Amino acid sequence: MCTSITLQSEDKINFLARTMDFGFELNGLPIVIPRNYTSTFHFEGTSKTTYAFVGTGQKIGCNYMFADGVNEKGLAIAELYYLNEASYQTSPVEGKINLTQDEFLTWVLGHVASIDELKEVIKQVEMIGVSNPLLSVMSPLHFIVSDKTGKCVVIETNNETLTIKDNPVGVMTNSPTLEWHLTNLNNYLFIKPTNYQPKKFEDYTIKPFGQGSGTYGLPGGLTSPERFVRATYMKTYAEKGKNESQALNSIFHILNTVTIPKGVNIEDDGHYDYTQYRAAFNLNSATYYFNPYYTQEVFSVELTEDLCSKDDATVFSVSQDFSITKLN
Repeated sequence: MCTSITLQSEDKINFLARTMDFGFELNGLPIVIPRNYTSTFHFEGTSKTTYAFVGTGQKIGCNYMFADGVNEKGLAIAELYYLNEASYQTSPVEGKINLTQDEFLTWVLGHVASIDELKEVIKQVEMIGVSNPLLSVMSPLHFIVSDKTGKCVVIETNNETLTIKDNPVGVMTNSPTLEWHLTNLNNYLFIKPTNYQPKKFEDYTIKPFGQGSGTYGLPGGLTSPERFVRATYMKTYAEKGKNESQALNSIFHILNTVTIPKGVNIEDDGHYDYTQYRAAFNLNSATYYFNPYYTQEVFSVELTEDLCSKDDATVFSVSQDFSITKLN
């Protein structure tokens, strides 16, 4: 479970943001991978990054694994669970760039500068399903991608084939497919930010109970379809903000409507599926904003030249203590 949105401020700054909802404790931290950093890929061997990037990840063995990030060119990507839908190749394909589903995001951040480039290079890529080293299962994934132009696409596997799809609403959750979610929006033509007017049945007039009648029927549950509809509505009508700080404030308020507190959603095995963190990426300045579950504080990392040109990865630690500032 996860929800992701794009947003553009009034002064044309573009963002990609997401909640990370999961039952297994991921312990993700802000990490910067510099240019020319060498990673080892399952089928492709060692490769050096062309672009530096920052995102949420952790070190597994000798490599860093990421769930989201933005690179120095302003391309951002996030992976979300795609249960019962993901369909991968079972073996590498000769002449193609063969990547596992868990390597794809990291490869894109380190080697692709824009969505236009991604649409071309993805023709050379095959996604091979292998067991995730952290979860010990073959993680079913799809991906939302945006860049500093504001374009947004979703990458899904259909019949073992990578498919890149333009995303007209800039929202993604989990299964089913993007097309299904877009079609499902047709069921919510009646949702609006203004109130319904009184209506007469014969000689009897009915009136709204109060403010907010236009949102009656807006789904409030935690399923993927419900979160997709809710996030699309909130993103469409919420004030976007005049500048970066106002836009970020709007983003986190929108994410609040799909954030899952710990304890309200329990998996069959007893684990709490909850929002372990929220992240937002400024695609114009390549700045990363990170809000872990245990605090309301938002931490930021900007991809400065110093970070981009380091010899090794930079791992940041963050406070997980909820704090209150006393006003004097």
